[in-house]
Amino acid sequence: MSQARLQITKAGVTGYLLIGIGRDHNWRLESPVSWVNGTYGTWSRFTNSTKFRSWTYIELADGTGASVMTLREFPYQFHDRFKGNLIDRGAFFQTPGDDFDVLVVSAPPAMKKFRIRETWSGTLSVVVIQGEMCGFEILDPTTNQSQTYLYRGVGISFGIPSEKLPSTLPGASNSGPWNEFEAPGWMTVKDFSGDARFTTIYNVGLGTSSSLNVFDFAGNVDGNPAFLVHIERFSTGHTLSLPSTGFSSGSMSFPEVPSDAPAKRGLQKGGI
Repeated sequence: MSQARLQITKAGVTGYLLIGIGRDHNWRLESPVSWVNGTYGTWSRFTNSTKFRSWTYIELADGTGASVMTLREFPYQFHDRFKGNLIDRGAFFQTPGDDFDVLVVSAPPAMKKFRIRETWSGTLSVVVIQGEMCGFEILDPTTNQSQTYLYRGVGISFGIPSEKLPSTLPGASNSGPWNEFEAPGWMTVKDFSGDARFTTIYNVGLGTSSSLNVFDFAGNVDGNPAFLVHIERFSTGHTLSLPSTGFSSGSMSFPEVPSDAPAKRGLQKGGI
């Protein structure tokens, strides 16, 4: 998990706060600070709105669930300076308290480079409805760590109109090349599960790798409904199918079987 280390100062008294970023919603102080209630807890994201704008912020709660302070939304960059606010608690309500100075001592980068490739895939089209399953491998070139994922999706696919073709047709493709992409810097190869969408602008098929695809994934991660990754031109392997266009929506998850088992069974991506 990724963390930021923050120097927090009020009235000349300084402490150091470690706060998780991304899926890690925990925080702790390296040692107690006199003006902070509590030494550890969890954080949540909140949104404030006015007539003219809306913004999000981070609220830290202690081990009992009582609110402690608010901080600026991520991402943080090394040597960023901003103000935090303590929270004063009454019997039935809470109000903004004193502010304090925050200096970012360390933090993950705003964006980070990864690579992804399709390792196998299979489709089954019934008239225009298409079910799709794909295996993907995501690589962090900095650490050389990798993780396999399984994509399951359902959508619509349009092929060559012909009365001679059966209404149910399979498709298959083999392993494809690496595609580079950027993602938020806190992410590791283990953090890309979530909603996904695969759009095929065109697919020549017929055993070729000629296609134009758009791949969006890591949706609904950490409460963010948008996709954190968007690949404008995603290259797949050689596809055994007829020419087609279409899309599918589904999700990415860790496979429940060994990563090479689906490839040995054969059926892989294409569609019409």
